[in-house]
Amino acid sequence: MPQPGDRAVAKEGDVKALVFRHSLAREAAATVGGRVSRRAFVSRLAPVRLADVAEPPLPAPDWVRVTTTFSGLCGSDVKQIMLNGARDNPLTALVSFPHVLGHEVVGHRVDTGERVVLNPWLSCGPRGIQPPCPACQDGRYPWCRMFRSGSLPVSIHLGNCAAAFGAHAERFAAHPSQLFTIPAEVRDEAAVLADPVSVSLRSILLAPPPPDGRPVLVYGSGTLAFAAIALLRHLYPGTEVWASTRPGARSALAERLGAQAVLSSAPETLVAQVANRSGGTPLQPWSGRDWLQDGPAVVYDTIGSVQTVETSLRLIATGGSLVISGVEPPKRFEWTPLYFKEVRVVGSNGFGIEDVGGVAKHAMEHYFDFVAAGLDLTAVITHRFPLERWPEAVLTVKNSRRTGAVKVLLEPTGG
Repeated sequence: MPQPGDRAVAKEGDVKALVFRHSLAREAAATVGGRVSRRAFVSRLAPVRLADVAEPPLPAPDWVRVTTTFSGLCGSDVKQIMLNGARDNPLTALVSFPHVLGHEVVGHRVDTGERVVLNPWLSCGPRGIQPPCPACQDGRYPWCRMFRSGSLPVSIHLGNCAAAFGAHAERFAAHPSQLFTIPAEVRDEAAVLADPVSVSLRSILLAPPPPDGRPVLVYGSGTLAFAAIALLRHLYPGTEVWASTRPGARSALAERLGAQAVLSSAPETLVAQVANRSGGTPLQPWSGRDWLQDGPAVVYDTIGSVQTVETSLRLIATGGSLVISGVEPPKRFEWTPLYFKEVRVVGSNGFGIEDVGGVAKHAMEHYFDFVAAGLDLTAVITHRFPLERWPEAVLTVKNSRRTGAVKVLLEPTGG
């Protein structure tokens, strides 16, 4: 991919795209400047910038181009732009630079004009690998063993691949197997949520609510959390769903989407509230950080921070399941309740072919069925920005406590 900024004037055929260049100098400048203002991470000195770049050739003859209608800013996009990570992250082995960010998208296929959403995983199919690895044969695309092989450079999905644009661009390319036609009755605003809803669907299916009716808790205040709440109410109407979320508009949205109890996001208050609801007796260690033996049967942690994981272990029921779909930089935490309560901790990554009610098909196809049956999550879309205003969009997400942002969309044409 040509380096953004190499040409002062856009050439015919160039595409506006949000490009991340791995540069130690730029990363250092953004990090130092970021101590003064978050705007340093979206400045001209930062590793990411909007540029007019030439589209790379299609990775293979069977790939197609897609014109972007709008794309969703994922938390992972914002974390990368804000350099919220660690250099020893193992996933640095599975990314190539420079790359165009973005993987949540609605667009139109250039060859057919169909409205489509994107399954971004660059597994065996898009890489032209035959026969596919056992994981891909089973529809477990995030488990693919070929992320370093085939017709593409090392990369997990569109949005971190040097040879194929991500979705924060006027156009991108994809393998036809990655594209799902949007049913006529599904609006673009609902369709663009197919990726995050599929992530939450996978996390729920990994540890469904128990059939005995015990409550479950969704931990978080973002799109994944709200999707989990709505999916739990849709798929398991007999389950009592608790939500730990921020006060104000976030709490109101959690209730609107089906949470029967909205609890505090402050750890000590949350543990006390769970104790009151579950009827359990808090245990008081020397540290003063109470913990419980009885609580929700499953906790779906959509944040994945040290604080939320530790708090989840303190309040979850003995023998319960903690499903972590959120990603934050790791640190030490007190995990003694993990072994004492024999908690099952499950990581949840991405989505693929999922079994819902005995029907196995791609998670995005399930999502379209849910929408047809009345599931409506479009209330989580709080802001829309032209692609040219991407710095404002990123800061709106980063400053969500002030702005109220949940899901923010980027539109290449400016809407």
